[in-house]
Amino acid sequence: METSIALSPVEEVHCGARGVPETVGMAALFTGGPPGADALRVRVGERWGALPRLRRVLLPPAPPARLRGHRWLPLDRFDVRRHVTVVNTADSTGSGDGAAFTALLGRLVTRALPAGLPPWRLTLVRGAGRERFAVVLTAHHALLDGRSLEILLSRLFDGAPGRGVRRGTGVRAVETLGAAGTDRRPPRPPAALGPGRALPLPPGRRPCPDLAWAEVDADAVRAARRALPGLGATLNEVLLAAAAGALRTVHGDPAVWPGAPRPLYGSFPVDLRTPREERMLGTAVSAVRVPLPVTAAGPGERLAACRGALTAFGPLHGGADTVRRAVGAAARLGPWAVRLLASLSCSPGFCPVTCLAFGWPRGPWSLAGRPLERIVPLPPVLAPGTVCLALTDYAGAYTLTAVTHTLPGGARPLAGALTRELTRLARPVGPGPGAPGGPMRPGPAGMFRTGRFAGAIRGTRNGPPR
Repeated sequence: METSIALSPVEEVHCGARGVPETVGMAALFTGGPPGADALRVRVGERWGALPRLRRVLLPPAPPARLRGHRWLPLDRFDVRRHVTVVNTADSTGSGDGAAFTALLGRLVTRALPAGLPPWRLTLVRGAGRERFAVVLTAHHALLDGRSLEILLSRLFDGAPGRGVRRGTGVRAVETLGAAGTDRRPPRPPAALGPGRALPLPPGRRPCPDLAWAEVDADAVRAARRALPGLGATLNEVLLAAAAGALRTVHGDPAVWPGAPRPLYGSFPVDLRTPREERMLGTAVSAVRVPLPVTAAGPGERLAACRGALTAFGPLHGGADTVRRAVGAAARLGPWAVRLLASLSCSPGFCPVTCLAFGWPRGPWSLAGRPLERIVPLPPVLAPGTVCLALTDYAGAYTLTAVTHTLPGGARPLAGALTRELTRLARPVGPGPGAPGGPMRPGPAGMFRTGRFAGAIRGTRNGPPR
């Protein structure tokens, strides 16, 4: 057993100051019968047993806890039988119950992982759907970020990323817009450090965590990405615009939301790994906070506004580095300052909406000969009064997950509103504020391919749930 080591400032941010479990996850749905539990445990031991990150135990701060940070205690090994569990959600006929599977996913992300062991679990779910099973990886956010979940699962599965893997840009580079021929100057980033408006919650109703997920029509998403003139929209721009419209549908007129007329702020994570760190496990992420266009009346206007907002917060304007510098400055004062920053940053009036959009590497992928069908993201539960939304793409199978911490049962209506809003975004729109000018060229030559610019500027790649 080795000496304990201090957490990084970003890891300390995810250590309970916000009063939520800090559990993130990812579920992989496969077609066919599930493998045996013992065979899966053998595979986990062979493919993950040598990874030091998975052998770390999270220790609470030593007294005085306010002035000290959490620490990692490295172990020689992890017990695969305690980390790999099996759950059966099939009914008496052997068919999977979708409601039971969704309820299981909700429990996995709304409960904290047990203390005293490395904070991660792999759950084999039998009966995740008709002739389907699932493998669900959950972890404490301080141990693994969303990109790490993808790295681990792809290491566990059979296959390798295919050629032409796409990684959508999380923040569109200003140079990219210039190269596209726009004659508009990028908008100046608005002041985004102050408080904003919050989502409305009826008085006397206690917020409750909830999760729902849905399959999304791939043609609608592709059409939404082509709806803006010039460069096609990124997945982040599409999801942020859909979130703005869906929140109007679920919560009513934004003019009466708490804190109006201040902006409603949303955020999305940014993977800071360099090409040399592509397979690094840990928490190498930051975030960008932008105002959501909830007051815009039409879906096209909201999509154009999100394009402008993400352009304004691109790499040349600081982008995710602003958050990283703030965390670093707090760390110099001590762990207490990092925890205070974490608590303030997720308050309902500061940033009540988080969006995560990413594509799983092209395959094909399989597990013990069973083909991978889709990836279901499991974003974390955030503070009361907030929502977290995630959209994934695996081989054209789009999946949307909503995790709410608002009214009981709030996830399903929001997920339904989001899927309808994505369809509305698919209608082409003309040039608007922040959108590149010029008509859309017909045919493939006029379509934006994210791979052309993906990863061109450090810190612009999307990451999964963080």
